[in-house]
Amino acid sequence: ALVVDLPHLSDYLNENELMEMDTFIHRIDSTEVIYQPRRKRAKLIGKYLMGDLLGEGSYGKVKEMLDSETLCRRAVKILKKKKLRRIPNGEANVKNFNVWPSL
Repeated sequence: ALVVDLPHLSDYLNENELMEMDTFIHRIDSTEVIYQPRRKRAKLIGKYLMGDLLGEGSYGKVKEMLDSETLCRRAVKILKKKKLRRIPNGEANVKNFNVWPSL
């Protein structure tokens, strides 16, 4: 086995120079740490880009959608199938649901 003895970084730089380097790992107090939440990836469903949550109710959520072709904003109600079973004819009503034209 080939063993190469490399000089230690501290042989070349003093402690202050080491601490000023951008690539050096510094220990900091946890009160100074800023946690940044992960950004969600864009979700594309057909030609629609899913946006922010507009509202939430007992049967589902309402989210903003953007038509990627016309750039028109829409709202979509996302219903929970499990909750619809509690309503008489709930699932049947959703299957026959028609989109109302803009007023």
